[in-house]
Amino acid sequence: MSTGTSTTTATTATRAAAGVDGGTSTGALLTSELRKLTTTKLWWILLLAMVVGSAGLTAFTVFAGLHAPKSPLGFDSAAEVVSAYNLAVAIAYVFPLALGVVSVTQEYNSRTIAATFLAEPRRTRVYGAKVLVGLGAAFVYGTLSVGAGTLAAAALLSGDGKDPYLTEGPVPGALLGSVAVLTLWGAIGVGVGALVRNQTAAVVGILLVTQFLEPTLRVLASAAGHPGLGNALPGGAGDIAAGGTIMTAAAGAEGVSQGLGFLVLVLYAAGVGALGWLRFTRHEVS
Repeated sequence: MSTGTSTTTATTATRAAAGVDGGTSTGALLTSELRKLTTTKLWWILLLAMVVGSAGLTAFTVFAGLHAPKSPLGFDSAAEVVSAYNLAVAIAYVFPLALGVVSVTQEYNSRTIAATFLAEPRRTRVYGAKVLVGLGAAFVYGTLSVGAGTLAAAALLSGDGKDPYLTEGPVPGALLGSVAVLTLWGAIGVGVGALVRNQTAAVVGILLVTQFLEPTLRVLASAAGHPGLGNALPGGAGDIAAGGTIMTAAAGAEGVSQGLGFLVLVLYAAGVGALGWLRFTRHEVS
């Protein structure tokens, strides 16, 4: 995955934030990190793919549930509608995760990380700024993708004469939970990027883990009669924190509180973030 960031652009962004004492103010540091992220085409390509994909898959799932002859999805209750509204969490969380990864690895890939540390030698502050920008960007990704999926599902349900349950039962909490979960994935991505550093390896790795390894482990746990074990994995915890998804229902792993799922995902974010911070602050730039 190419970032399209030139060395000149990133270096200029970093130097523009530098203070007279060789450090940077917090606002300037955040501005610098945001500029590095948004001067590439990748951020909006990922955003567009996430929003369109979430809306399209949600629309397809709802349409199939309403019209397929033997569909198990009737959308006759708020609980059933939640699984449609939460598709972005179940499938598209790889996008804010990838954005967080790229926000770190692009600097090593373009060799501008040395200029960043010259402008701000306190690496903890640099890492903190990357985490905050990663959280902010992931929040935007999550809000827009969940909103697009929700609008698509609600329109199809209303058009078929069904109640979209937007303000009833578990739906409001699930929508807020979905945005919160997708926001956390941005921070996790920053930690993964700091740990791996190599952009290609990091992106390929997260794709393998999120799209193949973890779903396989969740299916195997369910087949072995222990579906709850899948909820201990980060993707499973995120699904639970969002109020449950189609993956949760397919694995038979319902019945766990939303708060517990969110706690598990926060612990993953904290653990990966701490390991990323250690590597980011203690290893020499090659």
